[in-house]
Amino acid sequence: MNLLLTAQAADLPVGAVGGIDAMALVVGLLTGIAFGVLLQRVGASSYEMIVNMLRLKDLTIMKFLFLAIAAGSLGMYIVDALSIAHIGIAPVYIGGLVVGGAIFGVGWALSGYCPGTVLVAAGEGKADAFITILGGLAGALTLAFTWDYIEPALVEPLNYGSVSLADLLDANPLLVAAALATLIILFVIFLDRRKGGSGIDAAERPGASTP
Repeated sequence: MNLLLTAQAADLPVGAVGGIDAMALVVGLLTGIAFGVLLQRVGASSYEMIVNMLRLKDLTIMKFLFLAIAAGSLGMYIVDALSIAHIGIAPVYIGGLVVGGAIFGVGWALSGYCPGTVLVAAGEGKADAFITILGGLAGALTLAFTWDYIEPALVEPLNYGSVSLADLLDANPLLVAAALATLIILFVIFLDRRKGGSGIDAAERPGASTP
């Protein structure tokens, strides 16, 4: 498996953003640190804020994640169009996405962390974050050792291969990314204007006085 991944990586174009050279690793490290700082500043490492987001009581983190998806998607297709980096489309297999999404959602709700925010919380020294990281590693090992047994049930049925929305629409990928980014931004603006931008009424916020 490692040899296969190495061979596949060697075929990728090397550039300022994509590739396997030292500069690409440095850029990845710096952008990862920058994203971690943003996650920490927006409060995504807070268990209470995560749970309130999942309960639709405080949409601050949700809006941030939507904007991150919009910016990231558009940015990736821009560098791909400029041939600076290569974008690989993961195969779409419905069974695995449904089961994996359900496990991810339950784990996120129980722990209050996702794979990105848990590292930020660990950097803050939160003990529950380290427990969550151990749980994630245990889950990854379980998947690795059981993959050959569950692959026929999760991957082979309803496997549509490496297909994107741009492929289905037979449209320019960059234009599709720009359109989706615009829709996401408009949706975030809608959420921001709803109930004062936080997803909860002012009277429901902690510390608010009642008449």
